[in-house]
Amino acid sequence: MTSHNWIDAHCHLASPKFRSSLPEVIQRSQQVGVTGWIQGGIEPHDWNRQKLIKMEYGSRILTSFGLHPWWVSSANPEAVDSALKVLEHLLPEANALGELGLDFGKGHDHNRALQLTAFESQLKLAKKFQRPLILHVVRAHSETLEILGTLAPFPQGGIVHSFTGSIEIAQKYCELGFLISLGGAVTQEGYFAVKKAIPLLSLPQIVVETDSPDQVPKIEGMAPLKINEPQYLVAIAHGIAQLKGTTVEEVLDQSTRNLEKLFGI
Repeated sequence: MTSHNWIDAHCHLASPKFRSSLPEVIQRSQQVGVTGWIQGGIEPHDWNRQKLIKMEYGSRILTSFGLHPWWVSSANPEAVDSALKVLEHLLPEANALGELGLDFGKGHDHNRALQLTAFESQLKLAKKFQRPLILHVVRAHSETLEILGTLAPFPQGGIVHSFTGSIEIAQKYCELGFLISLGGAVTQEGYFAVKKAIPLLSLPQIVVETDSPDQVPKIEGMAPLKINEPQYLVAIAHGIAQLKGTTVEEVLDQSTRNLEKLFGI
């Protein structure tokens, strides 16, 4: 057992994919030194599952309640309005608000107006209850940054989850007080924009996530993974460390310090 106490900046322990294996997933994570897990929220059923997991496994699991833009894009206005009312009631129990944001990628861009409405409503709740944000943004950085700029400041800050954009976009988020969260993309072929950005970002601007069980990393010497787990945070940090010319320990130590400061751990 390692002596490290690193934090996975973004994962989904409440996912149905982990329902029958969560104790083993957490044990494997702890064995490599990843002992803290910040959740990403999707919709009310997911929030309730998060609460149960936190009750079972303790305070190193941080909850995040929010309406994921994928869920919003497939919902109707009445369902979104009802979920926002539940969110306003439950948010004081959560460590963060998210995932929230905009996703105009293929398959999720058919309900843009509702996504925009839900995003702005959640931003106002975050300001009201002073919660950090977990942002999900795909092919909508200009729209997101415009809305954030209009409603700024966000003194509690937050993270831009699974960032794959350019240094110019990253710097705009950093100027608004957000951390850039890097995931499995850094281990995959392509993703040239973010790979060029990483050497130009300082470690105090970066956190490391798995987004498990999704976005499996490519790990040298291993067969392709079928499912992602928090234990693979170390492999993702290795990819970042190579791009920055530093060590895995330095990347994960600073990421954990950044997250501890952000969430008041």
